[in-house]
Amino acid sequence: MDEAVKKVKSINVNDFYELKGVGSPGPSIVKMFEVVAYMFKAPKPKKPTDDKKKANDPDGYFEYAKKELLSNPKKFLNDLIEYDKDNIPDTLVAKVKPMMELEALTEAKIKSASGALVAVRIWVNAMVTYHEVLKVVGPKRAIAAEMTAKLEVVMKNLGEKRAIVKAINEKLDKLAKEQKALEDKAKALNEEVEETGKKLVRAEKMIGGLAGEKERWTRIVGELTIQAEYVTGDSLVASGAISYNGGFTAVYREALEEEWRKNIKEQGVKFTEIITMSKVLGDDVTNRMWGIAGLPSDKLSIENGIIMFKSRRWPLMIDP
Repeated sequence: MDEAVKKVKSINVNDFYELKGVGSPGPSIVKMFEVVAYMFKAPKPKKPTDDKKKANDPDGYFEYAKKELLSNPKKFLNDLIEYDKDNIPDTLVAKVKPMMELEALTEAKIKSASGALVAVRIWVNAMVTYHEVLKVVGPKRAIAAEMTAKLEVVMKNLGEKRAIVKAINEKLDKLAKEQKALEDKAKALNEEVEETGKKLVRAEKMIGGLAGEKERWTRIVGELTIQAEYVTGDSLVASGAISYNGGFTAVYREALEEEWRKNIKEQGVKFTEIITMSKVLGDDVTNRMWGIAGLPSDKLSIENGIIMFKSRRWPLMIDP
């Protein structure tokens, strides 16, 4: 089939123009165009009345070819290439196939009559052969198409089931992780409860041994327990001030500490209200010693002293 199409594409349209100008076409030319007329399901042409034309073209097929086909060779070639080969009627093949076995339509006869018609003859034979093969292959194609459609349905269902299974597995994995996390948390809580119980026992023993201090210690423990919740937030403010506040004036230092307290609060970390670096790391006794030694008692100077003594790196500050 591909070879036939290549042959048709290789035809020189000028050969058809020359063929159109033939005054007395031979039997091979006339018969070939009769076959082409059948292939295109053309209506039966009028028989010529002219004696000369009647002698060469008794049924008028060459006249039909000149008017309908050879007048526009490019369209004729395109019609051959785009021919609906999948829907050729059996009756048409039954009519054309015996004609192709005529003496006038042998390859040698056609070649001697017109080189352009050799490709047309190959094309007709290819169409007949394709139709006969299609009659055998067609039912198998239909079965294959049906089985392909069924396979697509099965594969679609399989894909849906796989998606469901994947979702279930993902959910199971998530639940397993949650279960593991809860088990770890429960274990940690149990260990914490056990450790806390031991601490309580020890604390009660100590309190019992220090009966006179029991009330004061109980109060201090309660205060420290509450303060312990704020250690993280207070330490953040203090450590930030030591690390970054040294290069700023008192106004900017207060602004930075206020900004940190605001951000810490947004993060849900507890801290002592209006906490500052001085409140966390300052010491009244030390501050008085610094004052005796000549350090001014203003807030900026005291903070500078704290930064100098608490920094693990080279301290950076503005000292007025």
